[in-house]
Amino acid sequence: MKNIKTFFGVIFLLTIINLSIFPQVPLSNNMPASGVLGATDFVTNTNYASPSTTTLAEPFCVAVDPTTGKLFVADRDNRRVMRWSSANALINGSPAEVVFGQPDFVTRTANTGGISAATMNNPNSVYVDANGTLWVADRDNHRILRFDNASTKLSGANADGVLGQPNFTSNTAGTTASLLSAPTSVFVDGNGILWVCDKDNNRVLRFNNASGKPNGSNADGVLGQTDFTSSTGGTTAAMFDAPWGVYVDVTGKLWVADRYNSRVLRFDNAASLANGSPANGVLGQTDFVTSTSGLTQSKFDGPRGTFMDGLGRLYVGDEGNSRVIVFNDAASKPNGGDADYVLGQPDFVTTGGVTSQTGVNYPSTVFVDNANNHIWIPDTYSHRLLRYDVAPLPVELTSFAAVSQNQQVNLNWSTATELNNSGFEIQRSISNSEFVAVGFVKGVGTTTIQQDYSFSDKNLSVGKYSYRLKQIDFNGQFEYSDEIEVDVVSLDNYSLLQNYPNPFNPTTKIGYILKDRSNVKVVVMNSLGEEVTVLVNELQDQGLHELDFNASNLSSGIYFYSIQTSGFNETKKMLLMK
Repeated sequence: MKNIKTFFGVIFLLTIINLSIFPQVPLSNNMPASGVLGATDFVTNTNYASPSTTTLAEPFCVAVDPTTGKLFVADRDNRRVMRWSSANALINGSPAEVVFGQPDFVTRTANTGGISAATMNNPNSVYVDANGTLWVADRDNHRILRFDNASTKLSGANADGVLGQPNFTSNTAGTTASLLSAPTSVFVDGNGILWVCDKDNNRVLRFNNASGKPNGSNADGVLGQTDFTSSTGGTTAAMFDAPWGVYVDVTGKLWVADRYNSRVLRFDNAASLANGSPANGVLGQTDFVTSTSGLTQSKFDGPRGTFMDGLGRLYVGDEGNSRVIVFNDAASKPNGGDADYVLGQPDFVTTGGVTSQTGVNYPSTVFVDNANNHIWIPDTYSHRLLRYDVAPLPVELTSFAAVSQNQQVNLNWSTATELNNSGFEIQRSISNSEFVAVGFVKGVGTTTIQQDYSFSDKNLSVGKYSYRLKQIDFNGQFEYSDEIEVDVVSLDNYSLLQNYPNPFNPTTKIGYILKDRSNVKVVVMNSLGEEVTVLVNELQDQGLHELDFNASNLSSGIYFYSIQTSGFNETKKMLLMK
């Protein structure tokens, strides 16, 4: 902490604090995976049609419960969703702890799966929202299943709710506000809105307050179609052709992997858009009427999944090219802009499935666990799940200052980057008492742009105060900043402040307040009352003043310091201990 000298009733303190520091493993082209599930090494490629706790047939989508860290995997060909503990998810080849969609780990329902609250038929997508609710796109049953408190459920558990069908025993495809036809992707944004890629209806549906909706409820909005009864595919800014992946970033932008159009569309302020609204941007194509596939730095071949990390990098599962490509600051890219990174291939012009630590074989989707700095890629036809450990984006607090003026303290702080930052609880301590919360300032979530914050603590009594920030993530995790101290004094009267530190060796600070512009003399005396030194003897302005006193040439003992003006005199004691 660095204390800056104060003038005219202003105290300014500055400290630079990193709230989160992790090992840095930067994203790079063709970087090797750090871990694997579904196999014990990086070169085995076996289709495990006989299911078990450690094997996968066709892993297609991944999600992490933000409340527990547990990992969920849609193993579509085995008609099941598997759950790993947060610890086992990081151990190569480790067993899952629970399975949904099947009664146990060794049962595999026939190719048609099942139609009940406890069975699935081709689960294509999973997502766990901020409340720990698991959502499953049960594609061939034309429905979305909801499992409340999914991290606590046992194998074979029933779903708690269903959308796209009126009940758990219906699986009729349809084109209405309440029916689905082959849903392929689910995502819940920070406002509790469920977004669904309804592939065969060539649309994306929006369900507001999804967790509170009764079974079979209507959707609240639609993109890709102008109404809920149309399903025609197309290649325009307002139409899709087999939309497969859906993601909403922290700014409310909707990203849709439009598979047969070999593109990713961007819809700004998606939750407020009218039905059938056009997209605002496109990647993979230079315009909204082109749909050619390709193998370049800017082209896709049948993209299926989208996700974003805390740096605003968009990850796209470019399945047909057997790779994942990454776009830095994707929202600012021009239409048809180039990708910046590639995973699963050595460069942007090579394709072909390879089962290795750097290669992939038909990756479908991607999930970024920002809280734990992991990228998860379901490597579908290598029958495994890959984990990449990457550099994090911490909440980096670059400054924290306190300014005291009269009976108010103004706090100001800045961040360089933020990841999942819900906000800052301001905590105050008076004269070394316990810290108590005195306010909260909302964060911006995730950003790489400097953010400036402020808070005013008003109507304070004279005294010494300490402040700290409690930075809180959306998942409830938190970190404390360093503490800063500030003296609250009144400028309405003359005052001589107690020196600090006291006792001291060999330097201390002496502060005083002048009510008016005054001739002032400040002297230091020994225990006999003899003058040792004159610290100031001049005309000074009204306000708070602070002097540095160095006693390196004095012996240990009791000393006195006094202030003299035309209308005010006071003396205080201090102790020098060498």
